[in-house]
Amino acid sequence: MDWRLENICVYCGNPADTLDHVPSKCFLDKPYPNNLIAVQCCKECNHRFSSDEEYVSCFIDCMKEKTTNPDMIKRKKTRETLLHSDKLLKRIKDQFRTFADIVVWDWERKRFELVMYKLAFGHLAQENNYINWDSDYKVNMWLLGTMSQTSLEEFEKPYFGDVAPEIGSNNLAKNGHLYVYVGIDKSFFYYDWVLTQEGRYRYCISPDNTKVKFVIAEYLAVEVLIIN
Repeated sequence: MDWRLENICVYCGNPADTLDHVPSKCFLDKPYPNNLIAVQCCKECNHRFSSDEEYVSCFIDCMKEKTTNPDMIKRKKTRETLLHSDKLLKRIKDQFRTFADIVVWDWERKRFELVMYKLAFGHLAQENNYINWDSDYKVNMWLLGTMSQTSLEEFEKPYFGDVAPEIGSNNLAKNGHLYVYVGIDKSFFYYDWVLTQEGRYRYCISPDNTKVKFVIAEYLAVEVLIIN
């Protein structure tokens, strides 16, 4: 990470005294990738996000399986978490309803949005040397399998821009993720998708630090818009 960001929590700006994985390991399966991203943060933020991330991760897997019965959850990590946490299991069960053949989830939007904020700002700090905890943001979420073909194709496109990230940032130097095209009348950049773990997590960052999108468990598609 940029030396200017050393000892600064990328989420709140307070002194950092620990490291935080982006994404958290609760979204990934063992064996974990060797090159997991870690950013500096304070213990308060690390603790604050932990329970929310666990909730979101388990909730997503329950939605995928259309059940809150741990024995019917295919993913081992989620199944074991729900079996060992009666409080979390009850919370998710209370947010699950059915009407005839329709499944309704009363999910906690604020908790979801907080986790998506954490993921987006963590990626921006590590990849683009960008931190701005005072920025407003907007979170858009879709179920990948319910998106129209047009919306899906648009979502899957890499980000384009005419401004490159700061010289020396990870994304400017990293082969395979940032591409530069020079045309007759203009130059522009685009970021390709970065795969963290097959089937579990991938992300894409805009060159101008205004957008971050990611897919969790190949089920939930998310785009976070940064409003400066």
